[in-house]
Amino acid sequence: LGRRERQIMDIVVRRPRSSVAEVLAELPDPPSYSAVRGMLRLLEDKGYVRHEWDGPRFVYVATADPVRLREDALAHLQNREEVSRENAERA
Repeated sequence: LGRRERQIMDIVVRRPRSSVAEVLAELPDPPSYSAVRGMLRLLEDKGYVRHEWDGPRFVYVATADPVRLREDALAHLQNREEVSRENAERA
């Protein structure tokens, strides 16, 4: 997951049900409403969240296993470390 996707997942995992507006309100330096909606749709396509109807709006619920989320985050950090090491060796 990218940085913004991880930020969104942190919010969705903390809350039992999250609307786009609620996610947007908690994001640091938030993008547009439609950008958050699009990222939630991508996270849904990847299997990390699902949406439900709540009156006139969608709410999002985390579906990803917390172990999978931790493993993905760890893999991302390891990859960043390897890239940094390779860049330092080239310099």
